[in-house]
Amino acid sequence: MRRTIPLLTIAVAAALGLSACVPQPAPESTRTDAATPTFTPTVKPTATVSPSAKASAPASDAVLIVQLDSASIAAGSTLEYSLAAVDAWTAALGIAPTRSAVEGPYGGDSELTALEWPGFTLTVPNDGSTRGASVRVSSPTVAGHPVVTSGGIGVGSTRAEAVAAGATEGFDSTELRLDTRDAPGTQSLQRPGEVGRQYVMLVLDGDSIVQIILPANDYSDI
Repeated sequence: MRRTIPLLTIAVAAALGLSACVPQPAPESTRTDAATPTFTPTVKPTATVSPSAKASAPASDAVLIVQLDSASIAAGSTLEYSLAAVDAWTAALGIAPTRSAVEGPYGGDSELTALEWPGFTLTVPNDGSTRGASVRVSSPTVAGHPVVTSGGIGVGSTRAEAVAAGATEGFDSTELRLDTRDAPGTQSLQRPGEVGRQYVMLVLDGDSIVQIILPANDYSDI
């Protein structure tokens, strides 16, 4: 422990301009927090969100939350997976998608249109409905908006974070599943004799999530 410096030494040090190096009582008329730097931002910083395991995703105008039936980007908002909702998606993300026809698995027209933003593809039926629509996410953000599931999981999240958010094992170690639900009228190819299931698929490379696909299922082989 350092010895206490005599008051006389302090006074001399202060007279020599060395008060910053020697502890001394602060004058009553001045502040003593000069060592604490002040920060005056000139530009309001843009909030960023790192995908992580949470009980529920944050409701924010910045975060795009994708779920099995629809998405949202603000509390109370709904973004449908349909061609009729292109204007709503454009307004929400601040940028229009590129459009392209989707070829069928065996050639020909699939009657689907791909709406693409960098790192985010929404495939929708040409008739304006949501039947058969799907979402593929390959980036942590789209047009500057973090993209997460309802459990706060996004591209870049870890296997451990996904499991903590409720994810279960898929076909193998490269897949996890979130928000699993039964799909009446279907039969599971993975569980013969049982009803099929839909879910949010988390594709992993090692222990890191690299893609989110929804709705995925265990009853279709295409």
